[in-house]
Amino acid sequence: MGTTRKYAVIDPATGKLDRSIFSEQAVYDDEMEKIFGRAWLMIGHESLVPGTDDFFHTYMGEDPVILTRDAEGRLHALLNMCRHRGNRVCRVDDGNAKRFMCTYHGWTYRNDGALEYVPGEAQAYYDALDKPSLGLIEARLETYAGIVFATWARDAPNLEAYLGDARWYLDTVFNRRDGGMQALGPIKWLEPVNWKTLVDNCSDNYHVPTSHLSSALVQTRYLGRPRLSHEGQFASPNKHAFVNGHSITFRDADDNTPRYVHGVSTDTMRLFQEYHDATMPEVERRLGRLRARQVQLANHSIFPNGILGLRLALPRGPLKTEFWHFVLVERDTPEELKRAIRIGSQANNGAAGMFEQDDVDNWRQVTEASTRRAGRRHPQDLSMGLGHAGPHPDYPGLVSERYISENNQRLFYRRWEEFMNAGSWGQIPLDPIKARFDGTATMRG
Repeated sequence: MGTTRKYAVIDPATGKLDRSIFSEQAVYDDEMEKIFGRAWLMIGHESLVPGTDDFFHTYMGEDPVILTRDAEGRLHALLNMCRHRGNRVCRVDDGNAKRFMCTYHGWTYRNDGALEYVPGEAQAYYDALDKPSLGLIEARLETYAGIVFATWARDAPNLEAYLGDARWYLDTVFNRRDGGMQALGPIKWLEPVNWKTLVDNCSDNYHVPTSHLSSALVQTRYLGRPRLSHEGQFASPNKHAFVNGHSITFRDADDNTPRYVHGVSTDTMRLFQEYHDATMPEVERRLGRLRARQVQLANHSIFPNGILGLRLALPRGPLKTEFWHFVLVERDTPEELKRAIRIGSQANNGAAGMFEQDDVDNWRQVTEASTRRAGRRHPQDLSMGLGHAGPHPDYPGLVSERYISENNQRLFYRRWEEFMNAGSWGQIPLDPIKARFDGTATMRG
């Protein structure tokens, strides 16, 4: 029998990162078992299955999963695999169904996962089939502000503990309004990149004035956005924070500034400002004054593969990722603003988005460098901001001194190591919740 591989891929003293983790099949196989088989994974949103018997097809890592709402209104995350031979029992993206039938032999399951009917149960199985033990495999499921998470790990902590103090920041986007949010989409496409490159990029604002120069110039000219520069990034009062594997950047926002970015232009600013002013009393009641009026969540990732809101980096091999892009809007936002947000989100970060095209090229080259014989001998350098992060008096988590830092990236790979080296959830450290959650907002909304 072989020994269990131990991973030490990031040097905390120098920030040097082993490139092989982006291309080795053996590393990827371990990730599927030790990370995607354990972590809480974003799989969808309650608004995608709003009614009784609605379903939405999604994934947990590479495993196909059906998110269902049963006759009693309860949510389930069911492995899309017939317990007989393994065929999928659902072949479409979404819909409404009380039952799912395997088209191989006709085994039929209720939408709560129970095996309901087997052809020839009496004749072929002599009434000896243990149907109660042969329902669809069900993952643990919990929700945060309408976002649905699931895990295969029975020993995982609850979702609230998993998110920890990261929720203090996430609330400022996902938990602002009493009416909750609505998910639109997803748009889906494949990228020839390792899934970790997308997550890594979520706290990287150092690349923006270089990679996105042409896109930013277009937005400055036609949308009235301030011009981006390295000097502006280095002097920015915005913050860079890390909690339990979750990477956060956020804006120290003026309380009179609309919180949306995508969709805001010189033509729509008045509408966004009016909406912001009208809803601020409700937001302050839900989040408290500091989070409502001063904190605006920006680039972020939820470990392991949730990025920039409700967007999923679904692994499809060490050199391929399937990207699912949803647009989240507050449910009772005026339709004109919903349309502006939807178009703005897709124009920036959709499959043909201006920023997305710049980023994919970067991620592809980072991934390819890990496959080359000479290149992979030389580690990445993630030393920016080493030794310049710590606790903050106002903001939870480990906060970098400057907005431009690679502290979140270093800590992401440290978290990756913790999952990859652990024999169980009991060996994975979890920071306790310390943040003060002012306001009425809760995990459920």
